[in-house]
Amino acid sequence: MEERMFRGFSVKFIDIPANKEKGFNFPYRIIIPKEINDNPTVIYAGNLPWDFTRECSTMDELIEKSVNDLGSIDPMMGHLSLELGNPMVVPCVPRLHNFRPNFLGLDCLKNEFTLKDNDKRFESDMDLYNNLGDQHNAMIIDAIDYLRNNSINVDDKVIVCGYSEGAKFVSHLSLLHPEVIKAVVAGGTGGVMSMPLEELDGYEFTYPTGIKGLDNFNFDEFKKISFFYYMGGKDKADSAMPNFDAYHYKDKDGNDCVLRDECGNLTPFVDENGKQALKLDENGNYTAKWSLYSDSEVNSINKVLGTVIQDRFRKQVEIYNSFGLKGFYKIYEGYDHRTIFDNKEELFKDVDNFIISL
Repeated sequence: MEERMFRGFSVKFIDIPANKEKGFNFPYRIIIPKEINDNPTVIYAGNLPWDFTRECSTMDELIEKSVNDLGSIDPMMGHLSLELGNPMVVPCVPRLHNFRPNFLGLDCLKNEFTLKDNDKRFESDMDLYNNLGDQHNAMIIDAIDYLRNNSINVDDKVIVCGYSEGAKFVSHLSLLHPEVIKAVVAGGTGGVMSMPLEELDGYEFTYPTGIKGLDNFNFDEFKKISFFYYMGGKDKADSAMPNFDAYHYKDKDGNDCVLRDECGNLTPFVDENGKQALKLDENGNYTAKWSLYSDSEVNSINKVLGTVIQDRFRKQVEIYNSFGLKGFYKIYEGYDHRTIFDNKEELFKDVDNFIISL
């Protein structure tokens, strides 16, 4: 057990090795603040390890790099753990260059992993990722047992927390294992929260956008979860973006530029009426610009929920409310995907009130 300073707080780091007998093939790290509150709850981090494939030639090296990569612990995770005095569990599941297990998408549900280019070096190790949702559940149970056995009497359920792709991870995990989740705190999902339905308005919503394809979804347990979803009013980061033609323009120096969002991703041109220059295929359907969601998912999302992520967010709030789900949902006007944590005073005040209500 190592004591050190982390983000300005004195904490203990505990590294738990992989334990296949207990159901998890990757290690995880527990961060325990020196000042623990009287009724602690484990914060389970939707962290996103960096792509270390260029630096590593073996899976063991990738795992070691992931264990020591805490750069994706965002300010919300830090607040819930370090400032509010809750232990945080950081799963150390390495990503590859073109394979993103921390999205916890359909490939992880089906154990159907497609490796490209140099990622094929790790093909013999891919069985480690099998049943990844169950592995996260096993890590959660093991961490709670560990803490209780070491005199830290945490709640028997966790708060899962993530931002951007990490927010999608915790949202997806809530469909797979709602029985271990007390609350979801997730920001910047691009208006794509996981919904407890199979279809809407004639369109299918398969996992991870919905529950079609899940054999044993437990709605009774899902309904016990409290949700805190938030995003910026100027946020344009959208991983369910349909295809579009790149928009070129001249900067003040006359250089040719391509329109991008605040994260550097290509983004469609939007006219003065707010209409996006998106493309439909010959059948009148949207297809995926990016690879995290399938074409059918992207078509359903944009046809039913809208093409503007704030509109999707509002629509999904209506859907969550229609199921009687407990939640706090807010769009913070004036902030984008990168600047949302510049609004920490208001954001943290809101989440603190949410935590008190649990």
